Amino acid sequence: MKGIHAVLIGLILSCFPLSAQRFGGGLLAGMTASQVDGDSYSGYNKIGFQGGVFVITGFKKNFGAQMEIRYAGKGAQKVTTPEDPEVYKLALHYIDLPLMATYTLKKKVIFDLGLVPGYLFAKNGEDSGGPLPQEFLVDFKKLDIAFLMGINYRISEKIKANIRYSYSLMSINDFTDTNAIYGWFGNLFGYHTGDYNNYLTLGLYYQFY
Repeated sequence: MKGIHAVLIGLILSCFPLSAQRFGGGLLAGMTASQVDGDSYSGYNKIGFQGGVFVITGFKKNFGAQMEIRYAGKGAQKVTTPEDPEVYKLALHYIDLPLMATYTLKKKVIFDLGLVPGYLFAKNGEDSGGPLPQEFLVDFKKLDIAFLMGINYRISEKIKANIRYSYSLMSINDFTDTNAIYGWFGNLFGYHTGDYNNYLTLGLYYQFY
């Protein structure tokens, strides 16, 4: 498993040439839709907010790089129904530093591939009994590193929109759930213990310069 992660990181870093031609930057905002693989629930039901700043640079042959500093709300949430009214909500608040290589196709479409180091600065949740006890939340790790891939569409010279998929490369919590559910990425890499952030982001980017 560590070897696969090392190859992935090497491929991403190899996309960053030594000299850049130009820099730009601006603001980003949008939403997150997330779940935590490794618990007993599935579905991107936890809706959150993302917002921050970004810097981009371009290289030759349509390649470039982008770095962001953002807040991102992640976690998990169970959908309640009259037949199953049990409540479960988990909110994980991160400061993320996405680092990615970019490839521009015909000026309008841009592909992203990168890593998302994240710092967990707050966490809370609730179930049918009320707020989750701190003993349940204490084992969540401060550091998360996720894989990222995405596609952007340039609406205008200064505005673009994107959708991205991200998945933790390391467990964010070593708690073992006997009814654990893992998504396609977790199954691909053989995860069967621990918890992992599995989330989508929808973003709108405005470039100042």
